[in-house]
Amino acid sequence: MVHAGGSNGDILRVSMKIGVISDTHNKTQAVGQAFSLFKQHGVAHVLHCGDWTKPAAVQYLAETAQAFGIPVTGVLGNNDLEVGEFLRYASTRQELELHQGVFRGTFDGRNVIMYHGHHKPTLRSVLAEPYDVLLLGHSHKPRYDRLDQKIILNPGSTAFAIPRSKAWQASVAIYDSQAHEAEFIYFAPNVTA
Repeated sequence: MVHAGGSNGDILRVSMKIGVISDTHNKTQAVGQAFSLFKQHGVAHVLHCGDWTKPAAVQYLAETAQAFGIPVTGVLGNNDLEVGEFLRYASTRQELELHQGVFRGTFDGRNVIMYHGHHKPTLRSVLAEPYDVLLLGHSHKPRYDRLDQKIILNPGSTAFAIPRSKAWQASVAIYDSQAHEAEFIYFAPNVTA
């Protein structure tokens, strides 16, 4: 939690904005666009819900995170087959933290669980855990469910839609820790790279 003094001596809580991205599938130009949007919206940290696909995509994302000054924490998905190479590379980068399986962490006092979402028994297990926000990927479909004070959020994909559709747009999400709310940002991706 970040506090700042107000003009009348009151303490104001400044929220932390977290960018959520998933299923980038080695489409680096869309990742660059997403980071530009995150920077414009004042995002302090990015969480990647998996399916980077290629080690080169992890390298590109780490370099992008460094260039924008926004650290990234991520998990691996079902299409991230070169696990050892992914984890080895991430261990050399200060701005990138990468986990195999499930990530559990706290951001601004909010308990966050992040999992790609592809293994049903693991998904059932994390759904039963205490959390404020559960971040998922895999489906390539934006999802925002609120269950009492719990949020389940899938940012969609920056790579392609499932099922494929001409009407599809790339999407990311931004979670605001103070408001305990999230919003989607849709954009026309340049996914040629």
